[in-house]
Amino acid sequence: MRSDRVGRQLNVASGAGMVAAVQGGDLHVHQRIGTHFIDEMSFDVALPHSDEQPSRLLNAGNQVVDFTGRQREIADLTAWRDDAAAVAVRLVHGGAGQGKTRLAHRFAELSRAAGWVTLRARHSRDGTVRAIEVQQGNALATSGRVFVLVDYAERWPLSDLLALLLDRRLHGARSLRVLLLARPLGNWWHALTHRLAEALGVEADSAELDPVDATDDAYRVASACFARTLGVPDPSLPRPEVQGSVLSIHMAALAGVLAAKRGDTPPTTPADLSAYLLEREQSHWQYMYDNDRRVESTPRVMGRAAYLAALTRPLDYAAAVDALKATAVVDEAAAAGKVLDDHAMCYPPHDPTTMLEPLYPDRLAEDFVALQTPGHAVRGFRSDAWANTAFVALIADSVRNRATALPLLIETARRWPHLAERQILPLLHDRPGLVVQAGSAALAALAAAPYVPLRMLEAIESALPTDPTTDLHAGVAAITERIADELAGQSIDPLRVARLSQKLGWRLLDAGRVRDGIDLLGRALEAANRLAEADRAAHGALLEIALRSLGRAQVRSGDWEPAVAALSQAVALWSDPVAGVLPASADIASCLGDLSLALWRLGDRSSFRTRAEAIVRLRQLVRTGRHHRLTLIRVLIAQADQLRQDDRHDDSLGALDEAIALVREVAADPDAGLESEFALALIGRAKTLQSLGRSPDAARAAAGAVKIFRPLAAVDISYDRDLAHALQVEAEVAAGLERWPDAIDRQEQATAIYRRLARISVARHGVDLCRALLAFARLCRDAGVRAADAFAVLHEAVALLQVSLLDADARERLLVSAASIGADLLDAAGRTDDADALRRSRHWPDRPPQSARQPAARPLVPSAGQKEMARSVAGLTQYLAAARLARLPPADAAGVIAALRDVRLWWLEAILRSLDPARETAMLRLLVRYDAVVVDEITWRVVAKRLLTLPVADVAEILSHASVETAAAVLNYDHSREMATEVLKLLEHSVQIKRLIDYDPQELEHPFLRWRRSTPPSS
Repeated sequence: MRSDRVGRQLNVASGAGMVAAVQGGDLHVHQRIGTHFIDEMSFDVALPHSDEQPSRLLNAGNQVVDFTGRQREIADLTAWRDDAAAVAVRLVHGGAGQGKTRLAHRFAELSRAAGWVTLRARHSRDGTVRAIEVQQGNALATSGRVFVLVDYAERWPLSDLLALLLDRRLHGARSLRVLLLARPLGNWWHALTHRLAEALGVEADSAELDPVDATDDAYRVASACFARTLGVPDPSLPRPEVQGSVLSIHMAALAGVLAAKRGDTPPTTPADLSAYLLEREQSHWQYMYDNDRRVESTPRVMGRAAYLAALTRPLDYAAAVDALKATAVVDEAAAAGKVLDDHAMCYPPHDPTTMLEPLYPDRLAEDFVALQTPGHAVRGFRSDAWANTAFVALIADSVRNRATALPLLIETARRWPHLAERQILPLLHDRPGLVVQAGSAALAALAAAPYVPLRMLEAIESALPTDPTTDLHAGVAAITERIADELAGQSIDPLRVARLSQKLGWRLLDAGRVRDGIDLLGRALEAANRLAEADRAAHGALLEIALRSLGRAQVRSGDWEPAVAALSQAVALWSDPVAGVLPASADIASCLGDLSLALWRLGDRSSFRTRAEAIVRLRQLVRTGRHHRLTLIRVLIAQADQLRQDDRHDDSLGALDEAIALVREVAADPDAGLESEFALALIGRAKTLQSLGRSPDAARAAAGAVKIFRPLAAVDISYDRDLAHALQVEAEVAAGLERWPDAIDRQEQATAIYRRLARISVARHGVDLCRALLAFARLCRDAGVRAADAFAVLHEAVALLQVSLLDADARERLLVSAASIGADLLDAAGRTDDADALRRSRHWPDRPPQSARQPAARPLVPSAGQKEMARSVAGLTQYLAAARLARLPPADAAGVIAALRDVRLWWLEAILRSLDPARETAMLRLLVRYDAVVVDEITWRVVAKRLLTLPVADVAEILSHASVETAAAVLNYDHSREMATEVLKLLEHSVQIKRLIDYDPQELEHPFLRWRRSTPPSS
């Protein structure tokens, strides 16, 4: 039952990172590939008291029956949750009524008691997306451990479910656990796990929920709980012979209690149980209609609304009105509104913005649809002839209704044969394309339905698109696999077998079953070889396609040597006079592009020539078909990368310019999805321009790539790696221009990103982190600054290399590089003996070196843009201001703070306190370098106060970048003598600083120092 408590806004944070904002109960997250809603789980239960609505008594969310058993499952989930991994995803799957939802809610409740923030994610195809701001005083601080529950996961489009798992807000948490619930474990799960592993390196796992035994204890507990809730004596009836699920036991127990109360004989078969309980549901509608017209809709109209609700799930108001009108429940919108209001009176929606909340649990709703439809054999339950045509009218009304209703009815028909005979099979015969339009879940459900004959499956397969979307791949693979299984037992044409194996192999590959797909493509090639050996002229084309398909699949999986072998054989057949094979130009270009990539990865220089030929063909194709542009763009970028590595920089630049020009041609199309290609081309351009000595132009290109990737990564964490790469290129270019602070700042940002990713998967991202750490240390060495920090990250890299999955040669190269950089740092600090020892034996000294020289003492000044943003930020609450600054790079955020004027001390301090510690430290390091004259007095006070909360070594390192006057001002804050004494021991300019603090107050020119002279310490 829906709780009446008022929804609140929830902020889930780790450090300063806002994970989710929930206002009025829901967070609306809209992305280009989907919409999802996240709200805080409620464990407040309002127990139902009416025996007229079994749906409320059986609803797992109302927890009428005490939770018992499942101790092993709870223990397994607890061990999974408490593992050290930063991110973990698990699927719990099982048949309808097995208790998945109740188990998950119980585990969520235990997790909340253990200090986890418990959230629930829902998908909405037609949800209204609105922007949400986090308002002051309406936030809930959390520990940063987040648990997310996703029910009906198999019904989500794959791209939307992946978007949820990659949502940036969730990944700000220290620990993230996502628990998915679903009935089937099918291709949708293989596709999801494959793409999640590709994106982040997260290996999701699954566990099947075993059926519980129909024990006397389970029945007695359920019976006692229902009797207690209804306020009647427990009839203590013997357990009937029910089979299977937890829900079956509970339905039998409830029917027994209701029958004892009314003097009835309780039913025993599953169909009769559902009919008996649903008759009580109908009695409630009659009571609501008879009792002073609390609802104006007749029980028959209410039954039709309940039928639609079961099939559509909750809809927004307009869509619900359309569904009622499309199925002839009403004629006008006004009448529809009345029916919807009456239905909501009986079944209050969970989300107040939706209508048509279905019956719960799902099986009861499914059985109601079956019993409403004429043709069942349950005596005493009157069906409605309206349902004969209502289903087809409903799914014809909208794609959304197709995607929701068809999978449900297809699966329900496995228990109710009349639905298959009267609804599903006639529909498939007349309109096989409808199930394709319904999406992957419908296709997968149909493939699993034994009542669908082979001829209908083949008709549906023929209606599949030649180039299905990513969201359709799992269903396409399921249909094709079912057809292949059906044909396996038949003696059919070996040519047809070879073609079907080839088709199925590629579709399994698309669905994420990579090894299964490649194995099947290999068998297809074997069959094609046998046919070609018998008649090369007749079957040469089949052999060529089989070779090209297998080679392409091996390129996708990174199997470079076998890919070269297969693709080279395919290319050879093009000139075989016996085979007489010449594929379409697009297929030739694609094959040559794949072959060139595989050759390049193997270090074969013939890849230049192969790719050049592919580019020539693709240019010709682009002139006649613009849809080939994306392929050409990607091939040009790859060619440019290889040309640059071969020191052919001018040729590389030409290829990149051509790629960028092609991207700009389609830039006006918001659905083109070429942001990544554009950014990658800019990165290649930056590297090439840098090699040509055109560093200013390179800097602009690198900054452009960062600008593209940053907003993408702000929504989707899978773009983090791209953003880090772009930042590293920007750092390299800045270093070439000797803009050391900018170079170190960008590299530090990249390193922070790789650290986050390595927490998620060290196997996937550990090597990237090692290289980023070495790059940071190298920049510090070359700039002559932050030697202690550089030495620390070298230690981190060396430790990481001990556990990384690099081969021995690569690990040795990185260890040698780390030792070389460390020795250089020691040499610069005058510690030549330690440097020699490090070079000879890799003996790392315990004491890090200090910077040999101060950085260039050029004071920073806020830019015009930073000043403008400062004026905007100053008018916000500290929460909104912190959120705004958190989206900026540390250098820009520091500039905005330096430009603030006449702000309140507590406001600015609250902002800095809310930031991630590493981010705050990076900003403080930059703030001390700003020109003292341009920074407000209040800002200096807050900077000093926050600096002095850091460890002594960090304060000394940061102040080593500041002017003598600024260092003195900070150390003189609130007369912090003890801290100042310790810091001064580590600073090279301690004599000058001490002189300013203690001996020559008349020489103090720093505004903050002047304020300190005139203000008592207590202020």
